[in-house]
Amino acid sequence: MRPAPACTMNSGRDSRKLEWTNEMDKRPRRLIKVFKMDIKKLGIIGVGAMGSTMVRVIVNRGIIKPENINAHDINLERLEMVKEELGINIDCSSNAELVASSDTILMAVKPQELKHVLEGMAPALDPSKAIITIVTGVPMSFYWQVTGKQFPISRVMPNTPALVHAGVSCVSFNELVSVTQKRDCITILKAIGTTHEVPEKYLDAVTGLSGSGPAYVYYILEGLTDGGVKMGLPRDLSRSLATDTIIGSLKLMKETGKHPMLLKDQVTSPGGTTIDALHVLENENLKGILIKAVEVASLKSRHLSNQFKDPE
Repeated sequence: MRPAPACTMNSGRDSRKLEWTNEMDKRPRRLIKVFKMDIKKLGIIGVGAMGSTMVRVIVNRGIIKPENINAHDINLERLEMVKEELGINIDCSSNAELVASSDTILMAVKPQELKHVLEGMAPALDPSKAIITIVTGVPMSFYWQVTGKQFPISRVMPNTPALVHAGVSCVSFNELVSVTQKRDCITILKAIGTTHEVPEKYLDAVTGLSGSGPAYVYYILEGLTDGGVKMGLPRDLSRSLATDTIIGSLKLMKETGKHPMLLKDQVTSPGGTTIDALHVLENENLKGILIKAVEVASLKSRHLSNQFKDPE
């Protein structure tokens, strides 16, 4: 039997300036200077929807060259597809081999798979290996408890608009993460949207707000669309009007910096149609319902996180 091929990655860095664009922003494109990345070899564990998005952005934006990236996933077909698209390496036969050949490891596996993955990685882990994890709901302490080792961890909570480079991510760093490791992590996250550094204790609330938030927006969008249909609009037109109204309203708020209350008042004429509609929303306690939704999602996230505090 032939031995498994060695897990290799070529050395080298790319310090090019990158072009950053927002798909919904038609203003002239501008060049933003990117710091030279300290990451020489990046390992990716898990290339599902979010993991593949991260590596795609990293490669397509020139943040790290594909020959300096190696990926591993239990789904070999998916792994081959990412290799064919991006030209990254997939020649590691195990997670431990990938960790041994990388200085930074991006983890994008399901929470229920994490303990098994960490146990496989443990022999190759040491303080020189930096972990960036987008695994939902798992505290950083779990990684040290399972492996019995200490190493730098950056815990990230992204959301699904990252798939179109319009996401928002919050990141927490443990005490072993260096200044350059923080910078490298934030550089990667800014390529998929906006980024905020927060204490880890905020991440359950972040999950309830921005993590689950896209679903709330889609639910509201669906309600507006159905309202238009009820009043006689064709569904395609109604959905288009609702979608562009939400996008345009948020862009106006973000670019003007005005408080949403002030912008709401600009639409509300005395005795007009909007005030009657707002009266209905107030009577039905829409604001209170949204607050409660964020609360229950945050509490559920906290409950799930507590299950990982004791790996036994």
